[in-house]
Order: sequence, then C-alpha cells, then structure tokens
Amino acid sequence: MLERLDDVETLTLLKELSDDNALLKWWDMCYGSPKNPEFLPDGRPYPTWQREYYDAGAFARQRMIIAANGVGKSQSVCAEAAAHFTGEYPDWWQGQRFDYGGWECWMGSIDNDMQKRGPQRALLGRNLEDQLGKGLIPANCILDYDLRQAGVKSVVDTMTIKHASGNPVTVKWLTFEQGWRKWQSGDPKIILWDEEPDDNVVDQAPILSEALTRLVRNNGIFMVGYTPLLGETQLTEHFMDSEDPRVYYTTAGWDDAPHMSEEDKQMIRSQYKAHEVEARTQGIPMMGEGRILTTPEAQWICDPVRIPDHWARIKGIDFGIAHPCATVDIAWDRDNDIVYITKVWKRRDQTLGQHAQQINSTDDWMPVAWPHDGEKRDADSGLQFHKTMRTKYKVNMLSQSARYKADKGGAQAQWPIIDTVNERMANGKLKVFRTCTDFLKEARSYHTKDGLIVPKKDDILKAAFYAIMMLRYARSRNEGTRRKRQPGAAFTTAVS
Repeated sequence: MLERLDDVETLTLLKELSDDNALLKWWDMCYGSPKNPEFLPDGRPYPTWQREYYDAGAFARQRMIIAANGVGKSQSVCAEAAAHFTGEYPDWWQGQRFDYGGWECWMGSIDNDMQKRGPQRALLGRNLEDQLGKGLIPANCILDYDLRQAGVKSVVDTMTIKHASGNPVTVKWLTFEQGWRKWQSGDPKIILWDEEPDDNVVDQAPILSEALTRLVRNNGIFMVGYTPLLGETQLTEHFMDSEDPRVYYTTAGWDDAPHMSEEDKQMIRSQYKAHEVEARTQGIPMMGEGRILTTPEAQWICDPVRIPDHWARIKGIDFGIAHPCATVDIAWDRDNDIVYITKVWKRRDQTLGQHAQQINSTDDWMPVAWPHDGEKRDADSGLQFHKTMRTKYKVNMLSQSARYKADKGGAQAQWPIIDTVNERMANGKLKVFRTCTDFLKEARSYHTKDGLIVPKKDDILKAAFYAIMMLRYARSRNEGTRRKRQPGAAFTTAVS
C-alpha cells in the first residue's frame, strides 16, 4: 500500500521488486489498475489535480503545479518527466507524449543540495553509490552520467537515458544559484523546474526569460512544481495572469492530498510562521503585504447545491474595458441570509454583444448589477453601455449602477463591500461553489501593496461585489418570470 505519494522509501522498495517496469508500477500504485484508475489501492480517491495536470499536456505548452508542501507535487512532475525520458506511458495517459528521443531536457533546482535531495533523488534514487536506478527511472534505462564539482557529493551534471524509440535522451541539470548565463544557448525540448528562482537576486531574475526563450526555438514544453513562498514572483505572474490557454496551472493544498493524515497536518501546521501558513498548506502565494480575502477557503468553498425557485437571484457584470469582461451568478437564500456564488465567466476581447449573449444564455430573467463605468458611451450606438445592453441586446440591466445607497451613485469605495464579503465568508453567510475555479484563483491573488488594493486580475471579484452591493434588487425565479420587463424597463424596487 502506498502511504505517501512522495514517499521515497516506498519507491525504493518498489524498484527492488522490479526495475524493468518500475515507473508503470508507480502509476498503478497512484491511480489503481487501468481498469479502475479513479482510486488508490486502499480505496481512497486519487488526487484529481495530478490527472488534470497530466491531461492538460495535450493542449498546454507550459504547465505548473502550484501547491502546498508535502502534497506530492515534485514527485508528480518528476514522474511525468521519467515517462518522457523513457517513452513509457501508462494506458490511461492522455497528455503530452514523446514517442521519439534524441532531444534534451534541462532540470532546474534552487541549488546543488536541493537538486540532490529533490528531483535527482526522485528520478535516480536516494544516492548514486548503491541506490542508482531505485528512483522513477529504471536502472536499465540509465546509460551514462557525469558528476558536477559542486562542493556537494554526487551531484549529477548531465545524464543519458535510454528511450523506447532507441534514440536516447540527454538530461542536463542546472541550478538557479549558477545564474542566468548558465541558461543561455541551447534548444531543450523540455525544461522542468522544481521550485523557482529568486527574483530578488540579480543573477537569478532573468532566468525565467532565458528559459522561455530557449523553448520557443524548439517548440518545447515547460513544467514546474513549486510552493509559492516568494510571493508575487515573475513565475507566479507568468502563469496566474496569462490568458493564453497554452499556459496552464493547477493548485493543490493539503485537502487535495489524501495520503496526509489530520494528525500530520496539525503537527506540521503548528511549526509554520503565521505568514507562511497559506502558502505552505494551501499553495496560495504570499501576495504583496497581505491577502485581502482572509477567511480560510475551507469555510466558504462548498459543493454545488440545487437552487430552489424561491431563492432570490441576481447577476453581476464587470465590463471588459481594457481588461477581461466577467459575469457572476448569485443565489440568495433569504430565509437563512446565505449568498451563493454559483457560476462565473471571464473572457478577454469581447464585444458588448458577445458579453450580452453570455449573460442571456442562462436565466435571462435575472436582474443584472453593473458598475458606474457602464455609463460610458458605446462608440457604435452613442448610447451608454448599460443602455446598449438593455435596449439593443435585451439584457435585464438594473436601472442604476451598483451603489450602497439608492441616492449615492458614481464610483463607490471598495473597502465597504470587501469588508462585507469578508464578514459573510467568516460567518458562513457567503459560499462559493467549488466549480467556480476562476473566482478561487482571483481570491487567492487579491492583495494590497503600500496600503493600496492592487487592481489586478480582479474582474470576477468585482462582478461579484457589484451583485452583492445590489442584493436588495435580487428576485426569485417566480418573481423574475412574472415581472419580466419589456425592453427599456428594469427592476427598481428593492427587497425589504
């Protein structure tokens, strides 16, 4: 039985049983047999983020696991690397494949010691003297290797791996402490990082740019597994802010690691400093001076529930003016005063018509809250944005922009609604369906700097804020369909 997905002792025992198909046995231990790949051997569900990460290789050229300590991120990334190096894949594999060899991979670690204790140990074995071939790469696939004069014993510099195609693969090991010039020149097919460079070190700051440049030449792939202890770094921004579908990331926290016991979690958590806890236990970057939505996610993330017809509903939108447009659907259980965020949507470079089509695609009777910049004029019609949405595209816009008080329009202060959202999250009065992954990503990166809110990657959050500010205008399905307005009209009466 595999007790921990990243347990090297278990892997060592496995390699002693069979070196010829060790990697495939590791896959089987993680995911069960090909006939039942959804559960671990003892019946626990496998970590879905691993499979999502692997499957995303079918379309994404750059992938990252941003994860808590101990969930198995490094082992997961290294296992895929071993599959590419050897050309041996499990039957269920749907991600990137390299059915040919003859290419080069660059492995990146923080320093020589971290290389030896991290990816080198996972791929080759605990040590090179008597454990070589007891890692994820079988001994009969390790054709040759050279050591680096590094001040740390037995650190690999380059190695040659037997590939199923008959054309071997070369693996070059680099560290971030060597500086950016070591990442110049060459055309690797894969670059894999275990953790990340330190942007605050002058010689490490350009490494990301150099690595991405190398991959462009060869249409290569970038794979990363790291815990975000350095905050809002270049790497974090590159993945979390990208709108390119070929740049993919997934997150994993302790709740996504079934091999970790509650006793272990409590013991380890007590050893972390307060500002480290979210990064080390949930994989949430330490952004700027601090996270704005501070309530632990476990208190407000929930599984989707059926929305009764008598619950009040409202949508919120943030117009895509020089940034992505976004919409949020909200359901309000008025009896218990619990607000549910049930659906989110965000796209860049959308016209008003496309935005309207998305809003009207489901429950077009729901009133829609909008920000004061909706009073700007549409270049095509000359009408204000909110009027164009209402008259031309038949969106059920509220007659007033989002505001705290009916007679106080225009730009609204942000902190009152943020405080409301934080309070609701803390007391269980605001829940977010776990299917709203884009909301979760934005909530995790929403932060302040120099005492000010960083207005970045907050489109869905703002759409939610507008809807909650105008919650008094929410209507149930029965109320909404019964009072569905004619073109040009809108709901104006607040719920008491």
